[in-house]
Amino acid sequence: MFLIFLIPIVGLALAFLINKMFPKAQFRGYDLLPFFFIYACHLITLNQKRPEFLPYGFFVFFILVIIIAITEAIKNKNLSISKTFRKIWDYLTVNTIFWYLGLLFMMI
Repeated sequence: MFLIFLIPIVGLALAFLINKMFPKAQFRGYDLLPFFFIYACHLITLNQKRPEFLPYGFFVFFILVIIIAITEAIKNKNLSISKTFRKIWDYLTVNTIFWYLGLLFMMI
């Protein structure tokens, strides 16, 4: 139970530390957050003894990724892979944070 709260706090602290150490880097500290939040979500579902919906969540996420890639390809004829990957990874970060908060709310 303690790890459910500790792992995201460690991830946030590490992200803050990376941002302070490398302020002008292309790699930002919060790019590491999905790894911490996904594991915390896994621990919450194990603690509640409920079925885990991580595969379904990733399936929905990749459907959204395909939609974003198609819309970007339609808007811009030259599709930049690095910009698209950055946007997809940012969506994954936000998705895992909301997923974690939702599971915490369900736990209460």
